[in-house]
Amino acid sequence: MFGNLFRERRRTLAIRQMTSPGPSVAPFLERFVDTAAAAFVAPMAAASLIHAREQTVKAGHGLPTGCLPRDEGFCRFALDRPGVLECCDPQNDPRFAALPGVVGEPHIRYYIGAPLRLSNGIDVGALCVADTVLRQPASHDQKAYLLGLARQAAMALEHRLDLWGHAA
Repeated sequence: MFGNLFRERRRTLAIRQMTSPGPSVAPFLERFVDTAAAAFVAPMAAASLIHAREQTVKAGHGLPTGCLPRDEGFCRFALDRPGVLECCDPQNDPRFAALPGVVGEPHIRYYIGAPLRLSNGIDVGALCVADTVLRQPASHDQKAYLLGLARQAAMALEHRLDLWGHAA
């Protein structure tokens, strides 16, 4: 229990240091999102920061940017995992079946996400890909590629923190 609280506190502090308040878009993350969507030939991809009770989509491909309640998004489940989180049938997965994006627009039927892990080991969000059709599981190479993109996106977040003290 205390480990989870400590991890959440560290996540929140890291995000506050690197971002401005509110749902501002982070254009420097768009290339990672667009690359992920293209690599999976998918209509949707996003880079989100997640802490406290919110998920903020900082860059989206086929998805709007902005804030949503943390418990309404897929990406919270990608945090603090050693690898990717993949769900090939969200309608039949109890973690996801009642999420607004599954029961309503955009009717997500496939999700894969990789944590945005800072060099100090804190997961601050996720880079994800989603589709409106059921899919077979991603290949080992696709999963490794998404993890690599997520690492690069996390490094870009940290680089902006080092240069400017906070991200735009």
